[in-house]
Amino acid sequence: MVDSNQRSSANCDGQVSKGAVDFPKEIISDILSRLPIESIFTCKIVCKTWCDIIRDSYFVNKLCNSHYHPTRLILKPLRGRVTSDTSSHLLLVDIEEQKTRRIPVDKMLLGLRIMCICNGLLCLALGNKIDPVVIYNPITREHVVLPSLGSKPTLCNHKVGLGFDPSSGKYKVVQAYTLYSNNGKMTRFEIISLGESSWRELSAPQGMLDLAVLGVVFWNGALYWKMIDGIDIDIVEFNLSDEKFHAITFPENFSHFQPQAPLQLMDSGGFLTIVERSSGQIKLWRLMRNKIGEDSSVSLQQTYDTHVNWGNAVYYEIIGDSTHNSYLLKVGFRNSQCERCEHLTQFFPQKRQYSHLDIPSLPDRFYTVCLKPSLVSPIAASLRSN
Repeated sequence: MVDSNQRSSANCDGQVSKGAVDFPKEIISDILSRLPIESIFTCKIVCKTWCDIIRDSYFVNKLCNSHYHPTRLILKPLRGRVTSDTSSHLLLVDIEEQKTRRIPVDKMLLGLRIMCICNGLLCLALGNKIDPVVIYNPITREHVVLPSLGSKPTLCNHKVGLGFDPSSGKYKVVQAYTLYSNNGKMTRFEIISLGESSWRELSAPQGMLDLAVLGVVFWNGALYWKMIDGIDIDIVEFNLSDEKFHAITFPENFSHFQPQAPLQLMDSGGFLTIVERSSGQIKLWRLMRNKIGEDSSVSLQQTYDTHVNWGNAVYYEIIGDSTHNSYLLKVGFRNSQCERCEHLTQFFPQKRQYSHLDIPSLPDRFYTVCLKPSLVSPIAASLRSN
């Protein structure tokens, strides 16, 4: 009889070693998918089999939809009193653990704005120039630079959206830019799939061409554009599968959002939520849609009192959902020298409480968005489209 300590089996590269257990790849894949994203990234060097599993597109897509990986924050330091040394990195913030991790970034990328996020990929571009447009994964630190659109004279506004088209399995990028002309301003839309060599112009409804673009978010196979018409803010949906624009229908008794009540779009509870915030209230409107391709509408889901007299001196911005029926806020104030100082806070509307998050190494000013870290490779996504 063989003692259990003397048993041996093949390890993941086929070599024999004592005490090793040869699990099926499906079980290894399931175990790895439950690890923190940083640990998964490190596991690539354990053996060839693990590396192949982690690089497999099925595993990468599984991570994007996994509930084992909480949403983090990607934070870009802005120039301020104590941020003189922050020009070469981003911060990945773990709210639950209240810790940060530095991500070194090339200065060229840091000079760009975070325009949109999709499956852990950042879409980076400039607000007043058409090029460059870069797709970047801050975890793997891979990036691709998209083909140039060429020079565009008198460009006055530029917003870029990144989304995943489930019908084709491709990542698509849409640019909206506003040009001055003899007839005034005109907004144009152009699209490209990762891996393609050139952009193509989209046919947008005539009513959209006179609007200025404020921003864009990706959600559930579509891009949602915030556009302004005079003092009213409209929302337009762009379906990535049929590449058509669809209107958002508002209730008859609903007046369009005003600039005095800034508008945000975020995923809340698995629904695209329109956040209307003012000094004394937060209103959450849920996007309602019966079928893909049909016009969408919104309905009021919740109204909260903020219990704070917000203004120019003390201001806030909702970043996203947090745990325990709370919302994550970026709260700021201006000191006696009119300098902005910002921090992260949890707001518990039902308890009427605010809880300051004492996270070390945060700069005094920053731009931040929610990010679900992934191992999606923009380079591999470009190659698959060829």
